[in-house]
Amino acid sequence: MTKLSAIHPANGVPKAPRLVDLVRELLLHPQQLILLWNWKSALLSVILRGPIFFTAALRQGWQAAMAALLTESIFCVLSAGFYGALVQIFKDAEPQWLTGGFLTVVMPITFQILEYLLHWFSGTPHLRGAVIVSFVVSAISALFNWYAMRRGTLLVGQEAGGFGADLRRLPRLFFGFFAVLPRKIAQKWQSWSSSQDGARPADSERRQPNR
Repeated sequence: MTKLSAIHPANGVPKAPRLVDLVRELLLHPQQLILLWNWKSALLSVILRGPIFFTAALRQGWQAAMAALLTESIFCVLSAGFYGALVQIFKDAEPQWLTGGFLTVVMPITFQILEYLLHWFSGTPHLRGAVIVSFVVSAISALFNWYAMRRGTLLVGQEAGGFGADLRRLPRLFFGFFAVLPRKIAQKWQSWSSSQDGARPADSERRQPNR
């Protein structure tokens, strides 16, 4: 894969590539998606989402449940593998807000539409509820994949580590991932409290009468 990060002239720190440049590079070299097809993401996606459709179809019998599981497994192998490749390609792109929106909103919605059409065509029963649950799982897993890959986990290709080492890191990454929002809220609250404390003496001085 072509390296698009440049060296910052001031301090020699690698500069994060822009999302637009990475998208352009991907359009020029789409084979990156095949070279970085992420079997780790595909495997985890089958484990997480396969049971959703299996359970939803189980009321129609074992045959329907197994057909739904097979359909979802095939879809996950293809879609999650390529989605993992996209996350790995764009994981360090700037600006982060735009990259995050693309990876955790645009792409999951696109794949969910394809997933719905595939299951609808194959006749999976109780499809609406399963798709809703699958969308929630996809949105959370998309955020987590981005979070984990930015920290060197669940990668393939030249950046990859062993799958066993990735699995051992997952519990700590899960904890850090779900602690991000409470930590951000605590930091904002602490910053706001500090600013209020710093403003109080000045307010008190203004209220003191002139002697």
